[in-house]
Amino acid sequence: MKKIVYLFAALALSSCVYPYNVEFTEEEGEKTLVIDANILLGNTSTIVLSYLEPLDVGRRGIIYNRVQGNVYLEDNTGQTYPAYDMYGVYRINPFSPKEDAQYRLTVLADGKTYRSDWIEPTAPPEITDINFTADNAYVYVNLSLRDDGQGSGYASATFEEIWKFHADFMRLYRYDPETNSVVMLMFPDDKHYWCWKKSVSNFQYSIDYSSVNGVVENMPLYNFTRTSPRNHQEYNIRIKVWNLTPEQYRYRKMLEDNERIGGDLFSPEPGEVRGNVYCESDETEKVFGYVNVSRVTMMDAKLDSRYDLWMPPKSLIDVPRDEYLMRYENGYSPVEQMMSPDGGTVVGWGLGRCYDCILAGGTLEKPSFD
Repeated sequence: MKKIVYLFAALALSSCVYPYNVEFTEEEGEKTLVIDANILLGNTSTIVLSYLEPLDVGRRGIIYNRVQGNVYLEDNTGQTYPAYDMYGVYRINPFSPKEDAQYRLTVLADGKTYRSDWIEPTAPPEITDINFTADNAYVYVNLSLRDDGQGSGYASATFEEIWKFHADFMRLYRYDPETNSVVMLMFPDDKHYWCWKKSVSNFQYSIDYSSVNGVVENMPLYNFTRTSPRNHQEYNIRIKVWNLTPEQYRYRKMLEDNERIGGDLFSPEPGEVRGNVYCESDETEKVFGYVNVSRVTMMDAKLDSRYDLWMPPKSLIDVPRDEYLMRYENGYSPVEQMMSPDGGTVVGWGLGRCYDCILAGGTLEKPSFD
């Protein structure tokens, strides 16, 4: 029977693709389902379904992550929590967990029933501190954790960010199409100089604290450059941490390590990463992935502009008068004076995102954490 190398891609709840090379026959590899679910009690839960795709010689494997199906969570009292489809990613709205309940995930797809094992959620380690440090180039977000002895020694973390930033320039001029001239503003245009921006991390960090007596001190979780707009005035971060079982931690680390080395024929055997999901309709059918159920702990932290490292903003351009209208119609506007190549001063022109923080992706109202 002909052998083909297949690419295993778990979309690991974070939309990051973790490839894993295993050997299947051509028949076995077709439509093999991958279920990767992160059930965070009290928070929005995410389930990603995908298929394995053959990796033929000379081309990359393609992951078809839009799997049509019916997905729901249930507890051992019989209550169900349906998932809704958001462009191929299934989500379950936050719900209040029951005391001592167990949970399992069910996926109905391709006329078959797939389930996870029954899972009893465990408590995550407590976040004891979030602090910030910096060197000459980067700001580091450091995380401290403490386990009261009820956790597994393994956890995962992710975060959201909200920061206030300013545009590169404050506009001092405007263009008058009627006279094809540049006119100085009576007052600087500062309405869209300061904005807020929000970002949600698309990566989950695996943490092993099993050998440190349940205490993690000042672990660097994330960093950004000192010239980042995050340092302009106010930076806020919310970190969420949840428990991983030892088996799931090893499962995810195996995929992460395989991603880091690029994956090859010496990768772990497929039986080592089967996870905790199975096909109830056909016990012989291969299905991959992992369903995690955990409570969540979170903490917010705020940083002022103490680590801001100023860098000259991007250069404006000198526009000849006979190009004023053309540049204006292409989104440029006069901004402020700058040095010309001959040593004099001219009014530099720039695109809207140079002086309008909304066009640079910001909002005037401060967003909230999810």
